Amino acid sequence: MIARTLLLLILTTLLSNIAHGTASRSFIHGNIVSRWSSSRRSLPTVIQTSATTSATTSSRRSNVTTQEKSKPPLLSLLSADVLSAFISSALLSPLVTIIDKSVTLSAAGSMTLGSALKKNALTLTSNPLKFVTSPEYVWICGLYSATYIAANTITTYCTLTSRPSSSPKLIGTTLVNIYACVSKDAAFAKMFGSCAPHSVPKRSLALFSLRDGGTIFSSFLLPQKLKGIFEVMGLNPIQSLNVAQLTCPVVFQAVSAPVHLLGLDFYNRSPGELMGKTRMAASVDNYFPVVGARMLRVLPAFGIGGIGNRMLRAEMIKRIEGGL
Repeated sequence: MIARTLLLLILTTLLSNIAHGTASRSFIHGNIVSRWSSSRRSLPTVIQTSATTSATTSSRRSNVTTQEKSKPPLLSLLSADVLSAFISSALLSPLVTIIDKSVTLSAAGSMTLGSALKKNALTLTSNPLKFVTSPEYVWICGLYSATYIAANTITTYCTLTSRPSSSPKLIGTTLVNIYACVSKDAAFAKMFGSCAPHSVPKRSLALFSLRDGGTIFSSFLLPQKLKGIFEVMGLNPIQSLNVAQLTCPVVFQAVSAPVHLLGLDFYNRSPGELMGKTRMAASVDNYFPVVGARMLRVLPAFGIGGIGNRMLRAEMIKRIEGGL
């Protein structure tokens, strides 16, 4: 009896332990399955978020790389600046050389303005190679090449650095043009003046600088301010700017011509040789012919030449950017 009771107790205990173990395993298995299912459900979200982040980062890197690649090389831009400036200057320099040389000869009293223009034009047509290798042509071509190169490179720098170019271009171009033009006028006075070559008086240099400062102002700054007048007349912005570019420097020659003649007169005749009124009268005597000649001179130099330089440079830069 006691043995039977102990046996039943042992069996009951074993069965209880087995049932308890089965429930525990079921509970553990249920938790594992539940967590696995939850992980499986959240796994696509994690993968998708990671993929989105990776794609965004790659897109940003791609955009930066594309922007860097699409930016034209500085050397190519500067080459376009120099080449467009030189081509424009080489094309306009023959006419400017003829006029400048003729005005200098006329102011010196060597020959009339008409005779000088005919003689110099004949030299160009009869022997072009001799003309374009002459010192006067080299001076003129170098002068306008330097002026246009200064304007173009300053524009390029300001564009690359996202800065306004009006004031830097006016200041830089004015300084370059005044220095080059005064040097050219001093060389022309020595080559074609009525007296033996000597140093150019400071009065002449000051008058030449005043003349060139006004010409630069009327060529590079004034057209931007006055183009609105032509827009009111019905022209589009590009046409208005071109008309202003042609008109302003030409009209300004009516003011600058006496200044130019007075500067030449100070070189050709010593200060004590003429009184003030006589010197002014000598300059005014040639006023109208010289104004007409200088209007013809500045039209290609700062009008047609300026437009040609701007359009040629724009076309070259467009081709550079199109090749990227």
